[in-house]
Amino acid sequence: MSDGTDTSIRVIKPVDIAWDEAMRYAEETDPPGQEFTAARSADDKFSFGLWQRDVQRRHFERGYHEIAYILEGQVEVTDDDGEVHVAGPGDILVTPKGSKGYWKNLTPVKKVWGIYEETAAGLEAYVGPGAF
Repeated sequence: MSDGTDTSIRVIKPVDIAWDEAMRYAEETDPPGQEFTAARSADDKFSFGLWQRDVQRRHFERGYHEIAYILEGQVEVTDDDGEVHVAGPGDILVTPKGSKGYWKNLTPVKKVWGIYEETAAGLEAYVGPGAF
């Protein structure tokens, strides 16, 4: 276990990925998916990894910020205002802390995710070409 001071550069090869069963909420009846956490900050506020699941349909309320890059498949997220957001391969899906909605995989989905847990809600949006 790292003490959070490891500054070594690492490459995680596909053969090195050890998938774990993804967390399921008590109300979920769909089969579980798999996830892999590639990195986590020493204070546990930031984590980054992979997630894959054939079927998932559930209401959610984000207790953290999540940014997901969809590698495979398609997901439909309906927000509390009824707006439907569809994300597929190459799309970035941003679900800020406090956002609520209904998540539904339209096909099996594989994503890269980054989660940041902070006390304040809201994320500044990227507004166009130029520096991040």
